[in-house]
Amino acid sequence: MLSGNVFAQQQAYEVKFAPDAWYNDVDGIRAGLRMRGQMAGSFDDGPHRLDAGLWLGLWFPKMPVSYYIRYTQPIQSISDFNSEGSYGVQTSFRTGFHRHGLRFNKRWQQGFNEDVFTDLSVFSGVHKHINSDYLAFPIMFQPDWVGFLTTRIRNQRVSDYGTVFLGISLNSGFIFEDDFFLQAKTEVRYSSKEVISERVQLRARISAGAETAGIPSEYAVIASMASPIEWMDSGFYRAKGTIPTPWMHDGLFQFTGAGPNLRGYAKQDASLLLNGGIYSYEFYAAINLEVDYPNPIDLAFSSIPILGDFLRLRSYLFFDSLRGSLNDITMTAVEGNRSNAGTGLALTLNIPDQLGNPRGFVLRYDVPFWLSHPSANENEWKFRSVFSFGAVIGF
Repeated sequence: MLSGNVFAQQQAYEVKFAPDAWYNDVDGIRAGLRMRGQMAGSFDDGPHRLDAGLWLGLWFPKMPVSYYIRYTQPIQSISDFNSEGSYGVQTSFRTGFHRHGLRFNKRWQQGFNEDVFTDLSVFSGVHKHINSDYLAFPIMFQPDWVGFLTTRIRNQRVSDYGTVFLGISLNSGFIFEDDFFLQAKTEVRYSSKEVISERVQLRARISAGAETAGIPSEYAVIASMASPIEWMDSGFYRAKGTIPTPWMHDGLFQFTGAGPNLRGYAKQDASLLLNGGIYSYEFYAAINLEVDYPNPIDLAFSSIPILGDFLRLRSYLFFDSLRGSLNDITMTAVEGNRSNAGTGLALTLNIPDQLGNPRGFVLRYDVPFWLSHPSANENEWKFRSVFSFGAVIGF
C-alpha cells in the first residue's frame, strides 16, 4: 500500500499559475495568466513539460485574445544528465503574429560544467503576421504565410585564454505561392581572461552570412538591428508602445541579434524603415570589438556580498565594422560598407539557470561618436546616443 502511494506521488502532475501583465499601444494593458506544468519533483527536466500563457488586451482591439503554448517531451534514449534530447510542439498567436510548428532539441554537456556545451535545435512550421498595427515599422513583415525550417548549432568552450562561442544558423523555406529561400549566418564570440586586471577585458565578435534572392522581409539582415523575425521573440520589441514608439522611430533604441549589430547606424536604419524602405545583405562579414576598462561603480558593485557576483556596470570602448553586398528588397539606396566607434556602459544583472542560460537583463547605453558614413549634412564626428536591452557581444 505504501509503495502504491509513493508511485502515485511520483506520477503526480503539478501545474503552477502566475498572473502576467504587459503593455503595448494596440492591446493597452495585456493581462492574463502564465502556466507551467511538469511532473512533480522533476525540476524542468522531466516528461510532459508545458509552458503556456493566455492574455486579454484590455483595450479590446480587433483581436483581443492572444496565447502561447509549448509542450516538451524528452527522448530517453538520447538523454543524459544535463544533456537532454527532446521533441515538442509550439503554437502561438500574439501581437498579430501566428507561429506554429514542431521542435527538436539536443544538448551535450559534461557533468556540471554548463559553460562547456554543444546544442542543436531544429524548428519547422509556418508563420504569418496579420496585423501591421502592432509593428513599429510595418515594412518589416510581408503579408503572406511562410513555411520555414530553422536549424541552429551552438558550441562553447572555456580555456586559460578565455571563452569562445560558435553559433551557426540556417533558415530555409518558402513564401506560399512564391520562391524558395535560403539563408545562413554564423558568429564567433571571444571573451578574454583578464588582460591587465580583472576589470580590463577584450571582447570580440566576428559574424558572416549569405542568402538567396527573394528573402522575405522578416528575415532581412539589417546593419544595426536584429532581423524582424527575431523581434517576435522579445516582449520589448514585438509590439510598438512597450518601448515608446517615437523613441523607436528616432532610432534611440537598438535591438541586437544574429546580424552585424552596428550600433551607430540605428538612427539611419530606423528612418529608412519608417519611410517604407528595407534592405538585406546578399553576403556580409562584420566585426564587433569591445575593450572593458574599470570604473568606480563597477568596483563598488563587486564588493557587495553575493549580489556582486551577478551585478555589473561595464564600461568599454567599441568598434564595429561591416563589409558586404546588398540584396536590395525595396530598391533602396543604402551604403553597404560601414564602420563606427565610440564608448558605452552596460548594466548587467544575470542569474543563470541550471544550464547556464542568462536570466536577467542587460541595459546598454552607447555613444557612437564616429561614423564612416554619416547621414547627409551630418559630421562623421558627433555625439550620438543609442540604448538597448541586450548586449552586442553576449557573454
